[in-house]
Amino acid sequence: MTAETPAVLAGAVNQLMRDMVLLLRRVSSELPVTAPQLAVLGSLLTGSRRMSDLSAEHGVRMPTMTAQVNRLERDGLAIRGRDSSDARVVTVALTDAGREALATGRAHRLDYLTERLSGLTPEDREAIAAAIPALSRMTKGAPSDE
Repeated sequence: MTAETPAVLAGAVNQLMRDMVLLLRRVSSELPVTAPQLAVLGSLLTGSRRMSDLSAEHGVRMPTMTAQVNRLERDGLAIRGRDSSDARVVTVALTDAGREALATGRAHRLDYLTERLSGLTPEDREAIAAAIPALSRMTKGAPSDE
């Protein structure tokens, strides 16, 4: 694709991201943890998080995040807590089982993507590698980052 207007590129990126998300969800469908649950577990990898922050990061309403966390907690993958400075604030943290489930899910996805990338030409892989820094810069400063 040649350099296009931002609006044309936005359409192409939007479609590609949709396709990639759906692809990764299909790949993860055989795992005991769903793709959205893996995403939440990934958000907890750096430490305990407020429910409200998780909800905002994932672009879902609080009841949706509560349902996700309920399932994770039921399965022993996450644990709820309270903020030490404000007992009204609910926090969520990974358990050891959650850390293991996340590692397994990520490894499964990476194996699949490695296989798909191996099927591409070296030129295609170089093009993907060249696009990653620009795509990464595009995600910085997004509304959820502020």
